[in-house]
Amino acid sequence: MDKVSEYLNVVVVNRHYIAYYIGLAGTVSNEVMMAGGQDGAKIAFEMVFSKAAGTLLFVFVIISCLGTLNGLMRGCTRGLYSVAARGRGPRPEIMSQIDDKTNMPTSSAIVGLLLCAFWFVFFYGANLTAPWFGPLGFDTSELPIVATYALYIPIFVMMIVKEKDLGAFKGKVMPLLAILGSLFMVYAAIFSHKWAVVSFLVLFVVFMLPGVLTAKKKF
Repeated sequence: MDKVSEYLNVVVVNRHYIAYYIGLAGTVSNEVMMAGGQDGAKIAFEMVFSKAAGTLLFVFVIISCLGTLNGLMRGCTRGLYSVAARGRGPRPEIMSQIDDKTNMPTSSAIVGLLLCAFWFVFFYGANLTAPWFGPLGFDTSELPIVATYALYIPIFVMMIVKEKDLGAFKGKVMPLLAILGSLFMVYAAIFSHKWAVVSFLVLFVVFMLPGVLTAKKKF
């Protein structure tokens, strides 16, 4: 049932995101949101509550961004270790080593830190200064949801197919709603960023293809 719980957690997250966007759309017009960019949520809170509430919201946004960075670091660290623990990927005998005192995969964590540094430099060069990467530059804080939510869809489909003991609501209705929510998020990203999505998908394929080709190998 652990996998089922994870699936249902994603359903809840999708529902909250949709409610969040509906709340913003009902408070601030699309024109104001488009003009304000990332300040749109702050503007909405200031209109409903007060200027202090808008500022407080941004504090939570900063905390959320730090949590996202923490998730990236943990994902890079545990992901590479998980591959190495199965005897696959680059130098699995090194990447699967666990520190006796901290119980952390130190080598994998170092690579994770380097990957985070890479994406930090990419984000800066693509969004915070004169573009460094030309047409391949994109907003790494938003566009990865295209792949993330698209990959959720087959998970929910398999949940509908395989989880027969969950009943009609949890096993059919909720996964179906999650699929619709995932499609909405993908559509929203494409509608907002348009051709930048193509740039993201190009880099996504470039990074994923070597992993696919070497999935069952160690090197």
